[in-house]
Amino acid sequence: MLRVFIEMLTASIACFGFSIIYQARPNRLVLCGLSGGITWGVCCLAREFNDNLFIYYMIAAAFGTLLSEFLARRTKCPATIFLIPALLPMVPGGSLYYTTYAVVTGDHKGAVYYGQNTALAALGIAVGLVTVSVLMYYYNEFKSHLRQ
Repeated sequence: MLRVFIEMLTASIACFGFSIIYQARPNRLVLCGLSGGITWGVCCLAREFNDNLFIYYMIAAAFGTLLSEFLARRTKCPATIFLIPALLPMVPGGSLYYTTYAVVTGDHKGAVYYGQNTALAALGIAVGLVTVSVLMYYYNEFKSHLRQ
């Protein structure tokens, strides 16, 4: 559990720094950092309960998207401001590096193994993000029709 907390803290700091570099407004910097840390914490906890790489990345991405939508409503700004830092810690950069390295060195088994992991992680992130985004779109459409 301490390991998960440390990973969440470092993910929050990294997302905070990323948000500074990309000039998020100062009053939203802390929320951007927290969204990344909390989403990474959900990813770590989902990994503890499920061995399927696709599933736990999908769960975490769905949670991060939902959190971003919630924060966007609370702060009256676009969800993208919180969504990008929320999903940033989950980007499979290390796995992509190992895939490329295995391809360059001619390790075909390693390339397939790491390539599958990279593709599953990226697909899980995409499915989680799209699922919640589509549900939120239809929810907002439904709410707007009720107001008319």
